Amino acid sequence: MRKYKLFLKCLLSANIIFILVVAFLGYKKETESISIPVANEIDVKKAIPMGNTVGIYINTKGILVIDTGEVTGINGENSSPAKNKLMQGDYIVGLNGESMKTKKQLVENITNCNGDTLVFEVVRNNEKIDVKVEPVQADTDTYKVGIWVKDDLQGLGTITYVIGESFGALGHSVNDSDTGEVLSVSSGEIYEADIFGVEKGVVGTPGEIEGMIAYQTENVVGRIEENCLYGVFGKLTDEFLNEVNQSEPLELADKEDVKLGKAQIQSYVSGKKELYDIEITDVHENNNGDSELEIHVTDEELIELTGGIVQGMSGSPILQDGKIIGAVTHVLVNDPTRGYGIFIENMLEH
Repeated sequence: MRKYKLFLKCLLSANIIFILVVAFLGYKKETESISIPVANEIDVKKAIPMGNTVGIYINTKGILVIDTGEVTGINGENSSPAKNKLMQGDYIVGLNGESMKTKKQLVENITNCNGDTLVFEVVRNNEKIDVKVEPVQADTDTYKVGIWVKDDLQGLGTITYVIGESFGALGHSVNDSDTGEVLSVSSGEIYEADIFGVEKGVVGTPGEIEGMIAYQTENVVGRIEENCLYGVFGKLTDEFLNEVNQSEPLELADKEDVKLGKAQIQSYVSGKKELYDIEITDVHENNNGDSELEIHVTDEELIELTGGIVQGMSGSPILQDGKIIGAVTHVLVNDPTRGYGIFIENMLEH
């Protein structure tokens, strides 16, 4: 009996050891299977270079105050009811407890306020505050406060790269032309643009791509989600992605991979995809404390077509040694063949 009990104990111990070994091997196998996709992270180091000129439409996150001014009252007297109360760069998001989405909505509410005190809910320096303004009667049943506002912005720009369904464009922020501030974006779209010509850049006058944008739903190719220091970013539509995915992705270069000398700009400014020769002449620090590329267009075909770099080319990808190294951002007004570019590494940090 003792021998039989001893045999059972040994058998039980062996089973426990077997179970532990199997469990360990299973855990190891599961761990290894989980770690396999990590190797695919190298794909993040690739992107499809673009260069497509598109229409950019941005809705601001609130109604942007550009300036304040005088109002002529029904009695003929001039006054500035909003001066030193509403400030340039304020975003109006509400009025008398009601959310304000558009400039039209705001104007209608002010016009029909019956002379009641107006309480503006304003975002100033990322902080919400209430600002009281006494409206002025400008006409029968019409009131004004003397503010200039906008709620959208549109123009031409260039897509730099596509990774998966995401895109990066421009290489710099979209700023309001009146305040100089980076626009706070609530939403936006990019549209197909019909390019019909180029106004060449000359010394003292930057050129520009001339095109037409039909702001219609069927022409939308992407949605803008972010406008920041390093560009405009968002997601492309499935239809446009089907076209984009016909192109081969290229490696994304680190800053230390970039060297002075020959490089290329990829652009559709001629109406089709072309590579144009440039020289990287310097790398220096800009006003934001970031390193930027100084570039010189040497391609005679591009110089003949555009004079060099023109407005609308911001975002054109810069390639070197088969890698995406950056994007065009600015042109020098006194020499349109020269300009600046952002490192692709900075664009990816948005």
